[in-house]
Amino acid sequence: MFKVEVSADAREFILKKAEAVTVEAMMYCGGCFGLTMLPVVLAGEPSEPEDYDAAFADGIKVYILKWAVIDPAGVRISLEGDRFVYQELQVEGLRYPA
Repeated sequence: MFKVEVSADAREFILKKAEAVTVEAMMYCGGCFGLTMLPVVLAGEPSEPEDYDAAFADGIKVYILKWAVIDPAGVRISLEGDRFVYQELQVEGLRYPA
């Protein structure tokens, strides 16, 4: 089991769209660093929940892909950006091996 913390503004943003979020790995080519797997947060449940570990945080179900390496302090989900221009969910406290 892992600890998940969701900031108040991220919680409000999520609950406008869904009651769950999914943290997935996205492939990113980082130039001279090569291929990197970056965690991304998507509103909603995954299509194959059996591939994910789940936890609850402030009434939100958080699905994290099973092979993630999670920081002992836990996972933190926050909201970044300007509410008048563009906002996105950010996740800290985990990584995916390449």
